[in-house]
Amino acid sequence: MARYLIGIDLGTTNSALAYLDLQHPRRGERPDIQTFAIPQLTAAGEIKERPLLPSFLYLPGQHDLPTGTTALPWDAHRDYVVGEFARNHGSKVPGRLVSSAKSWLCHSGVDRSAGLLPWTAPPDVPRISPIEASARYLRHLIESWNYVMAKDRPDERLEKQTVVLTVPASFDDMARNLTVEAARKAGLEDLILLEEPQAAFYCWQATHSAKEAAALKPGMRCLVIDVGGGTSDFSLIEAVEQQGELGFVRQAVGDH
Repeated sequence: MARYLIGIDLGTTNSALAYLDLQHPRRGERPDIQTFAIPQLTAAGEIKERPLLPSFLYLPGQHDLPTGTTALPWDAHRDYVVGEFARNHGSKVPGRLVSSAKSWLCHSGVDRSAGLLPWTAPPDVPRISPIEASARYLRHLIESWNYVMAKDRPDERLEKQTVVLTVPASFDDMARNLTVEAARKAGLEDLILLEEPQAAFYCWQATHSAKEAAALKPGMRCLVIDVGGGTSDFSLIEAVEQQGELGFVRQAVGDH
């Protein structure tokens, strides 16, 4: 049985990972949800932990950075950069910076499996697909978790845990399938997709008292507004009676 339940928000501008230790799931009346501090390059050759992983990927040129600058504790030969340093350094060399990969995943006007990014890259820069960029963000989360939380404990590696991956409610089937493809490329197998406004609603339920949740009666509706870095989502959730108990059903979502 998996020890952890993992939640990943693969965001347009930032990504994050939270977890619940199923051996110690509660702190008092509330679930003991922890935010994982993500090791990442924050400057040339400098690793620090951050609560967020900026969703940026930098593709260095041959003489762009000193040798060893992009090395990670778990991969001394890494030849690209993900996270804070990628965002900051890439702002100076935008033709080598991949950004907004999540928005490209839902762009029906392009071949989302083709090498499109960086969009403004000059001819000498190899491009990658939005799927590959998303996979690299997820792979960084997986590898950093395994380095910090599962060193010498193979059963606690992130690939062996149940992972809930959030997607915009307005993602169509193609965008959802491409997100799953990216997750599979990164090594995730036990995967559940959850719409982001629903995730926010469930978080509200979990972190507030049962009395507050009980204020919602069958027939009442809750509008969840999720203003993100690249998508704004609106979901209408209705309280219903299910076998004598209060339940919730997502009734409508706004357009992307």
